[in-house]
Amino acid sequence: MDGSSKDDEIRIMEGWLYRIRSNKFGFQYSRKRYYVLQNRLLKSFTSVPISIHNDPVRTAFVNSCSCVMESGKKSIRGKVFFIFTLCGISSNGVSVKLGARNAEEAAKWVEAFRKVSLKMTQNPLSLVSIKDHKAADVSSYWTIFGCHNGLRLFKETRNEDDQNKVVHPAIAAMSVIDGAPEVVFQILMSLGSTRSEWDFCFKKGSVIESIDGQTDIIHKHLNGDWLPWGMKPRDLLLQRYWSREEDGTYGGGYVISPIDHQHKQSVVRHMLDIDWKLWRSYKYLQKSQSLSVHMLGRLAALREFFKTNISSYLSERKDLKNENEDLFLEMENEESELSDEFFDLPEPFDDDQLEHSHGDLKEILREDGFLCNYKFTLPKDQNGDLPNSWSVPEPSLFQIRGETYFKDHKKIPAKSTLMQTIAVDWLRSDKREDNLAARTGTIVQKFAARGCPEFFFIVNFQIPGSTTYNIACYYMTNTPLKDLPLLKKFVEGDDAFRNSRFKLLPHVTKGPWIVKQSASRASLVGQLLKVNYIRGNNYIEADIDVGSSTLARGVASTCLSYFSNLISETAFVIQANTQDELPEHLYGASRLNYLDVSKAFWANP
Repeated sequence: MDGSSKDDEIRIMEGWLYRIRSNKFGFQYSRKRYYVLQNRLLKSFTSVPISIHNDPVRTAFVNSCSCVMESGKKSIRGKVFFIFTLCGISSNGVSVKLGARNAEEAAKWVEAFRKVSLKMTQNPLSLVSIKDHKAADVSSYWTIFGCHNGLRLFKETRNEDDQNKVVHPAIAAMSVIDGAPEVVFQILMSLGSTRSEWDFCFKKGSVIESIDGQTDIIHKHLNGDWLPWGMKPRDLLLQRYWSREEDGTYGGGYVISPIDHQHKQSVVRHMLDIDWKLWRSYKYLQKSQSLSVHMLGRLAALREFFKTNISSYLSERKDLKNENEDLFLEMENEESELSDEFFDLPEPFDDDQLEHSHGDLKEILREDGFLCNYKFTLPKDQNGDLPNSWSVPEPSLFQIRGETYFKDHKKIPAKSTLMQTIAVDWLRSDKREDNLAARTGTIVQKFAARGCPEFFFIVNFQIPGSTTYNIACYYMTNTPLKDLPLLKKFVEGDDAFRNSRFKLLPHVTKGPWIVKQSASRASLVGQLLKVNYIRGNNYIEADIDVGSSTLARGVASTCLSYFSNLISETAFVIQANTQDELPEHLYGASRLNYLDVSKAFWANP
């Protein structure tokens, strides 16, 4: 292709896709086309274009109202496609259904469309200017047209084709709110009674259907008090889409971005695209715009809500996901009144799980829980009903090499684990957190201080971003290392040996298909990512830097946005490479239930 063109330089994504359509009898078929996502344009060609200036078969615009939904894996006339649907890119409102031949390609296109749509929504602040909202420049997509109630008001710039078709440009408002993006996002997503304290348009609402971890269908009843005389209140059936970016930004109808590394303030942008003429009132553009501006005033009300009522909201939180989730916020409010830096949790082990453990284990666990110097780890809930918790999955969920693997290459379900899962940390920090097991007050150091013989294996996933997240799983055995020769060889070996043997087995029990496809293969993680192994007196810790791979970083970013709707499992083995090392053994396994990124604990420096 001609790479010298200025337009070619702004290509975001290109490749072969299949347009999925239905004939008049309802049977689906596919048409292969070469698609180019260029700035805000999606162009399709019958062949690979020599230059982007070649005339496309069709062109569509991706705008701030566009969204993309994964539609799953499907076979159409003998061909398997991973399908996603684009909404809001055509003037007649028809959705466009596209298919890729593999999950990775589909994931890349979905991510590309979401980023373009989010960029359209985020402007007038560019991605760079999010870090310094005072120096924000007006982008080419939005222009400022006024200021109302402390809100800067912008309208979407239309090209000539749009101006001929549309007379109600989208408008947006922007404000700084004294709250972390996670908390602002939760309040905006809530459809309970608290919403009526700031959203003067809202009467009541409910979630009708959750499509995936980033999309749902909601039903909202609007108040009539704010509408002009003669206009009746409406009830709306809406599709709601949201995403979380690597820098902590939440995107959707509202875009919430952190201002600083402490995430104590957020820049919030609210976008509206409403044709009020369809409501049989306000036929003129100027009056329609004034009504939209009035509706955008909810952002000012939200700002005042955070100034006056947020503390009581955080303590009550009656209308959020589950009453059990209040534990974190209640502890946070009480933290300054308590002198002890450790807190007791509900009993994390059943008695039958501890009967083979060291005699002091029960005493330590009951005395201190799994409490570390950075507050406490996730609670255990074996039933998986408690959001933001962990449990132990069935070993048979994972396939490992059997005794005859080198003859028939067959794997068998694991029957047990060699180590117990005793705790899971869910942390966040403004830097990468290494060697968690060495910190004073951890369960590992408590055992070491008492001279207990147990040995620990810690797997610490480090997920990068402006906020770094850590998921650390603690596994323990009271079997001496000399009786576990492969583990002993691993612990005492060099990093080259460890990287050739340390294998992770991921699994997703509940979640969107795109996450299941992305996290479905066992892998020698040290050959894909940078792993820092730390050897302590009674432990070895594997710190896995997810940010060391662009692909892994993208998958992790996707998973973060899905965590609250995800049940995922991870196990690890030390790979058997010789016959005398067979059969393989599952060393440890853990399950994460509906993690909430807003409840990850800040790690102490």
